[in-house]
Amino acid sequence: MKIPKLILSYSKLTDAQLNLKAQTISDALTGNTNFPTTTPTLADFNLSVGVYNIALNKAATGDRQQIALKNQARLSLISAMRQMALDISSQANGDKAQLISSGFDIAKEGEGIGSIENPIDFTMTDGANSGEMVFSCKGVKGAISYNFQYTDETPTDATQWKIQPSSSRQFTFKGLKSGTRLYGRITAVGRKEQMADSDIISRVVQ
Repeated sequence: MKIPKLILSYSKLTDAQLNLKAQTISDALTGNTNFPTTTPTLADFNLSVGVYNIALNKAATGDRQQIALKNQARLSLISAMRQMALDISSQANGDKAQLISSGFDIAKEGEGIGSIENPIDFTMTDGANSGEMVFSCKGVKGAISYNFQYTDETPTDATQWKIQPSSSRQFTFKGLKSGTRLYGRITAVGRKEQMADSDIISRVVQ
């Protein structure tokens, strides 16, 4: 018998659908005795949900900066949902009733998602000009895009990463503040929206 699995990626949902699904998951996990602890924690997950909800409302004005912030919050929320789905899948160990109780969607037969490898040889190097930093990694087999992420705070489960998607395995961030220590990582994205993260490394902006 096929073991039931959760859908791991919700990137194809519209902004409004994603907002609703994230809230549904939050409500389903609140007080859920099947999953008393999760990774990320429910509190951290709810923080991502709240940040996205606020950003979505502000972006409704059509302001380009607010839309960009909304898009960043969207990527962070999708990442948090994927991490939560993976953790819940591991805890439920194929128990369909428990999986359904989480608020996540069950993958239909034939929708199983194979994994891709984590990016390796990740480097952060100085760009051609002051305030620039180049993120690069070895190409990942099966990856169709990469999410380049950084933060200027020591990363935790609640970190709101600044994210830049790209079809290339290299990206240059510009306009950074010189002297600031950045923490970075790269997420490889597969054809079926599989995701795999690199190690987190850091470097001071020149």
